[in-house]
Amino acid sequence: MAISESTNNASQTSIALDTLLKSLVDLGRLRAIDRAFADFIYQQEQNLSEQDKICVAMLAAYISFSTGEQHTCIDLNELQTLNLKGYQFPDKHALLKLLSQANTVFCMSEHTPISTKVAKPLVVQNGKVYLQRYWQYEVELAAIIRNKAGKRREVDWSYARVILADLFDDSSNIATHSLDWQKIAVCLSACQSLSVIRGGPGTGKTTTVTKLLALLQGLASKQNKVLNIQLAAPTGKAAARLTESISAAKKRLVPHLQTHLPEQCQTIHRLLGAKPLSPYFKANSNNPLHLDVLVLDEASMVDLPLMAKLFSSLPEDAQVILLGDQYQLSSVETGSVLSDMCLQGEIQSELDADILARYSPELRAKLTLLMGELPVPNTDYVLPKTSIIADNLVTLLKSHRFSDDSGIGQLAKAIKLGSQVPVQALLKERVFDDIHWYQISSNAAANTQSLVAEQILKQLISKLLPIFKLYAKAVKQGDIRLAFNCLQQQQVLCAQKSGFWGVEQINALIESELDKQGLIDKHRDFYAGRPVMLSKNDHQLKLFNGDIGIVMPDPLSPSLMKVWFITPENEVRGLLPSRLPSHDTLYAMTIHKSQGSEFESVYLCLPLVSSNSGGRGLNRELIYTGLTRAKKHFILFAQSKALALSLQKNVFALVV
Repeated sequence: MAISESTNNASQTSIALDTLLKSLVDLGRLRAIDRAFADFIYQQEQNLSEQDKICVAMLAAYISFSTGEQHTCIDLNELQTLNLKGYQFPDKHALLKLLSQANTVFCMSEHTPISTKVAKPLVVQNGKVYLQRYWQYEVELAAIIRNKAGKRREVDWSYARVILADLFDDSSNIATHSLDWQKIAVCLSACQSLSVIRGGPGTGKTTTVTKLLALLQGLASKQNKVLNIQLAAPTGKAAARLTESISAAKKRLVPHLQTHLPEQCQTIHRLLGAKPLSPYFKANSNNPLHLDVLVLDEASMVDLPLMAKLFSSLPEDAQVILLGDQYQLSSVETGSVLSDMCLQGEIQSELDADILARYSPELRAKLTLLMGELPVPNTDYVLPKTSIIADNLVTLLKSHRFSDDSGIGQLAKAIKLGSQVPVQALLKERVFDDIHWYQISSNAAANTQSLVAEQILKQLISKLLPIFKLYAKAVKQGDIRLAFNCLQQQQVLCAQKSGFWGVEQINALIESELDKQGLIDKHRDFYAGRPVMLSKNDHQLKLFNGDIGIVMPDPLSPSLMKVWFITPENEVRGLLPSRLPSHDTLYAMTIHKSQGSEFESVYLCLPLVSSNSGGRGLNRELIYTGLTRAKKHFILFAQSKALALSLQKNVFALVV
């Protein structure tokens, strides 16, 4: 009888767990895959009490869900604040004790060798819980980063100064008594096996790396060598953009420094040799890449697994240069490697002397050899804790897209700090003409919020119409370049593809309004004036995910519709619609798709936050990326709650 009752109680508890998981899936707080993983973990924990089995299963569900939100781990300290349909995790001490007894959990201690191979699905280390494979990726990548960060490169200082004189004009900096941080980035990176050149939009990262490559190739030529330099980027669009930018920057160098500089950039997957239907690549630790220098652009977009595979495939003595903006959106997959690395060397001051004080005396001595006398570090400035990669990081601060004292510039600074008060103050006080906020009260009733949101959508469309009328006129006149110019004047950006204030909804509303105005005929699939964005690469056609085209008649055969693109060589190219890879209509695009682009005006729409959605997918990088696409005007459409949630969220850091 006792055995029967015990079995019955266990069955009831299992049903209770399944009901709890199902309700969380229905609410959007978990995914179906998270529920399945929790059930698997529950089944493996036969030696625990039913209550403890449920606890480990719920933890597994939540860490699985968190990886879908781009987090590589969860902090045990934060579990007590969660509200998972009434389920409450025990305190950290009790939870750690439970996890140490679980069959599916491996608990790392301070004495456990970091090279330990783990075969259990969950790993606990330093108060954080990981899925085993993401923990393994972090451990392997961190070890390679630490190794490369500690390696210094020998430089012919006297000859380097000769090349630097051809690369940089120091007269303006001498006159203003300021440092040329692009030159510092070149000098620092020349000394290191690993360097990260970070900076916001328009700060000259591509120009800087082109000069760096000219210096490296120039130094190699004196030894009768030619470096094998490879350029890589995470997406086809980013690769094409770097190819275009490097080519343009190369032409601005003196002729003798243009020799042997690469121009063609490829995706990381192409560089590594992707295998069909496999997560693995031809290049790996046993079959390393053949290169001397790797430049990786848009590094913020590279997820943890891909970055780990890339670094493990590098030759031992390869020099690595990462370019990116750590405040931009990370990959849509798990992990934010660039921002995690940059967090280790972050410094709030923008004074030259304070930033230089972050570097080791050894590095400052090398920079002095290459650049001359540097400002004396401010002894009163309290430095944050120095990390092992502090000497490998350099920041370009001066933006050529918008000024620091503009509303966009001030708002970008405030968002980077993640402080809500100055961000909301800048948007509410309307001191700056280039930023504006259409706000929906978060305290209003749900039906009232929807009505207000619909009214604001109508205002959005009315603001877009003047440019769209010019656009339609350019299409009618067959002026392809003017049509593209009109598209660059404004862009609607959305946080999500579907749902309220998503890309699909706003695309449909704009298309419907343009049809009512007689500017398009939306009843035809490829109507004149339809803007499209590609969602897949086609290497044969040299078209890439993110490329933008416009449907217009062929000037030589007006009855024939083609989709027209502007090539990297600034030429106009038309293709039959039937030849296009997968694509979407483009009146609005996701913020992720906008990375690397710039527009005169940006209209950023954040979704309404409800009790079900909980602001899922919103984060600080989302707002910053959308904002910094704008050159002259930024208009935000959002609840204060959605903005606040965005500023609060970030991704747990990889400790190197």
